Amino acid sequence: MNDIQQLEQRIQELIALWDAAKDLNSHLELDKVFDHILQQMMHVIGAEAGTLWIVDAEGQELQAVSAFGPAAAEILDVTMPQGQGIVWKVLETGQAERIGDVSTHADWNGRIDRESGFHTSSLMTVPLIIKGQSLGSLQLLNKRDGEGFTEQDLRLAEALAHQSALALHNSQMYDELNRMLLSMIRTLATVLDARDPYTSGHSGRVANYSLWIAQKMGLPLNECEELYKAALLHDIGKIGIRDELLQKPGRLTQEEYSTIQQHTLIGAGILGNMEPRRAMEQAVATAKSHHERLDGSGYPEGLVGEAIPLFARIVSVADTFDAMTTVRSYSNGFTPQQGAAELVRCRGELFEAEVVDAMIAILEECDYDLSTYKTERRYQI
Repeated sequence: MNDIQQLEQRIQELIALWDAAKDLNSHLELDKVFDHILQQMMHVIGAEAGTLWIVDAEGQELQAVSAFGPAAAEILDVTMPQGQGIVWKVLETGQAERIGDVSTHADWNGRIDRESGFHTSSLMTVPLIIKGQSLGSLQLLNKRDGEGFTEQDLRLAEALAHQSALALHNSQMYDELNRMLLSMIRTLATVLDARDPYTSGHSGRVANYSLWIAQKMGLPLNECEELYKAALLHDIGKIGIRDELLQKPGRLTQEEYSTIQQHTLIGAGILGNMEPRRAMEQAVATAKSHHERLDGSGYPEGLVGEAIPLFARIVSVADTFDAMTTVRSYSNGFTPQQGAAELVRCRGELFEAEVVDAMIAILEECDYDLSTYKTERRYQI
């Protein structure tokens, strides 16, 4: 290979690294990051198969969190105990390893090949380490051209591994912060519901129903997650309503009812003052508008039709169904079948038809016992 060819190849490598780095850093959702790291590495290096191994929280096992190739389904979710296999060796030493013939290598553990039926001839394994923290190992199997991995492939993999480790570290931090935020929101909702013995668990149920409706309607995962958080906080404004009104037995006077209606504006005001404000926009709109109705008969603004935010239209159905089917100071509650019939009666007039249809479909799937309803794994928040 002459100097010009070497230069052209080097430029191609740099372009590949640049494109891979841009793609890796464009995602924060952990599952997407896992897959993108592995796919980018396989594409740049030209590997037949690959597996991304991540250290568990206790640092005792490596788990295959992403896998591509002929035996990917068998490899995914396999665990490797600490100290076993090449994936642990490179992580513990911090040194990448290139093996031309795995059958002659002392550290090669053929268990996964035996279990999956895949035949590994050569492999390359690089550690994912950032700021002294060991995150996992990335393993590439069998060069697509039939040749073994080269030293040049190894250098390229090591360069991309640094970007991959950074993207993974950022995503894990984001995931941890997101879980902490969600835990705090759940705790706040639980404390709020506890003020009124009749509404115990209300916010959590409404959040679950809203999430299931959104899933049934085909909303993207990120919107489902935002809706779930907004639904948990939909009644946050009741913090500003006196206990004697929230807990009053029997019917409310018109003046008392008007006071309780203010919880929508109070909630929007509370959430609107939280930072960053852009991240709270959906929660603000949901808290404010979840009592609006399609025909304009709701409150606080009398919005009509699609002027009501989508999240609020979903939460209004979930909120109304839960209110109808739980015991309150003024009602013994409907059966789920009776609650469903009431939603259908108001379909297209008070509540959006598509939202009602999704809720009815959910109820029918679980034979009207929502405690048994099982949603898809990727929607379990």
